[in-house]
Amino acid sequence: MLKRIFKLIIILIIFGFINNIYAYEFKYPEYEQEIIDTVDDIFFEREMYEALVGDYEKDVLAIYNAHSNSYWWPIGSVETNEVSGKIFAKGTPETVFVSSPFGVRADPFGGSDTKDHRGVDISGGSLSNTNIIAAKDGIVVYPTEGSSVSCPSGNTQSNCGGGYGNYVIIQHSDGNYTLYGHLYENSILVKSGDKVEQGQVIAKMGSSGNSTGAHLHFEVREGNNSRDNTVNPLNYISAENPRAASKTDDKFLQFLKSWEGTGKISGNSYVVEDLKDGELTVGSGVTLRNNVELFKTYGIDALNYREGDLIPIEKVDSVMLDIINEKTTNIELYLSSNSIVLKQNQVYGLVSRTYNIGNYNGFADAYKKYGDTDDLYTNWFFNKSITSSKFKAGLTKRRDAEWTLFHTGEYILNN
Repeated sequence: MLKRIFKLIIILIIFGFINNIYAYEFKYPEYEQEIIDTVDDIFFEREMYEALVGDYEKDVLAIYNAHSNSYWWPIGSVETNEVSGKIFAKGTPETVFVSSPFGVRADPFGGSDTKDHRGVDISGGSLSNTNIIAAKDGIVVYPTEGSSVSCPSGNTQSNCGGGYGNYVIIQHSDGNYTLYGHLYENSILVKSGDKVEQGQVIAKMGSSGNSTGAHLHFEVREGNNSRDNTVNPLNYISAENPRAASKTDDKFLQFLKSWEGTGKISGNSYVVEDLKDGELTVGSGVTLRNNVELFKTYGIDALNYREGDLIPIEKVDSVMLDIINEKTTNIELYLSSNSIVLKQNQVYGLVSRTYNIGNYNGFADAYKKYGDTDDLYTNWFFNKSITSSKFKAGLTKRRDAEWTLFHTGEYILNN
């Protein structure tokens, strides 16, 4: 928003200056050519400015896209919940069984020919009941208005929907497209132009089109919405890690949990705890009040929980990963907007400090002044307010570990 305002001001100044020049031209015609040259220079500078802004926007978008969410297994959980009018099924997939892999295969209808299978077939779910979810955030490009979404499911060879039956195509920020085929008739919940979120239910499993039984045909098209651009989807999705978190590697997650602590555990659940200041937390420092919407996407109404209540570990850890991913993205965009390029371990150092303190105010100015030196630690990384805190020893130890991660890439755990 500030950049757009700045751009508007610059353009208004330019055009105001141009109007003054033309008024000057009418009074002093002998300077006509000089004025024309000046105006041309101004428009050239404006074009250069717009190109620069455009490149900046592309760079920021590229950085965001490079670290955007990983692809999820496109089969949803049995349990669902609704948030802001959207239905989510983010839990454990109902099925991870691949009944037909990517590549050349025998004709599934018993013919003698071999066929090029451009996706993977995932079966094992129930016809008309299994939730199909968006594998990644994106924008729906098909079905468009008026497209058929009523191809019948009947375990038969049919060219309805070009053989895909009822299907959905989603465009993603990394330039790829995902296709979800053989969906149950009239079960599609999205249409062209809709923004969908990862884990959002888009339809139900069917057997429409050229299909031998209930399953999802799932494609990934790299860089272009064309059948010629299909690649093996298992390069992007994993049955072993069906709800992948893109920005958080295991080492960093272990590091952060060691410093945040894991909280009280009872069976397969975390115990909601009161920090004695009225702030309820669960698991590794996940506050309930500040993450109400994230909890909702996993079917948890955080505002209804009290001290001593239990929340499943799987759902709390998923919320924690979402928080980390959001903080990582925000920090990367902040760094880019300040023309700062950091290594991944340095970003993680900032994420851990921000997760604990709540902000990264002033980092850009401090980094530009001190660089990756001990002066940066003394003047910014180490929060001087902790010197008078009763938690001084523990917080100092944590800041030292975060600085070591930032400065050297070494993970020091809190034992």
